[in-house]
Amino acid sequence: MQHYRAPTRLLDWSDAALVGLHFAVCQRCGPNDKEEADAAVYMLDPWWLNAEAFKEVSPRAEKYQSLGPALPDWEEAKPYLPDEFDNEDLGLECPLAIDPSHFSRRIAAQRSRFTIFGREKDGLKKVANRSTEDRLVKYDVKKEAIPQIKRDLRLAGISEETIFPDLEGLGRELSYFFEENCR
Repeated sequence: MQHYRAPTRLLDWSDAALVGLHFAVCQRCGPNDKEEADAAVYMLDPWWLNAEAFKEVSPRAEKYQSLGPALPDWEEAKPYLPDEFDNEDLGLECPLAIDPSHFSRRIAAQRSRFTIFGREKDGLKKVANRSTEDRLVKYDVKKEAIPQIKRDLRLAGISEETIFPDLEGLGRELSYFFEENCR
């Protein structure tokens, strides 16, 4: 729903590093880019995050420590996914990394995963700050490097057409092609 400007408790991310890099740079250094800052890519350890989240839910949390992103039908994921649409309870404090069903081609092509937040707006930062190890890491991407990174990503097969496998992605790909080749 973020793509349609609706508020959501979901943060979408990809378990494919190059797809994440594409999203960090795709709208940068083009004709509509008003930003003067660098881009950034964040790396999250979902196994660790869920081990922390399940400590709030279940004393058996160790059982799930090595399973990675949760599945929606896990008992420990239920507090994050209430059945009622109008439920006001935002759930637990710690966010949960969840592996969605790949019900759309976009989600599958982007290797999408989600982090669902509870009642803490900055829950991900707060839980990361409790760790003595780097579990949420920011990688800066210098603005000067973005045009070359975009070319390298396309060479590696990461483009609007491949991560948006529909007419919208094809349209973006054609726009990019004409922008690059018809200046």
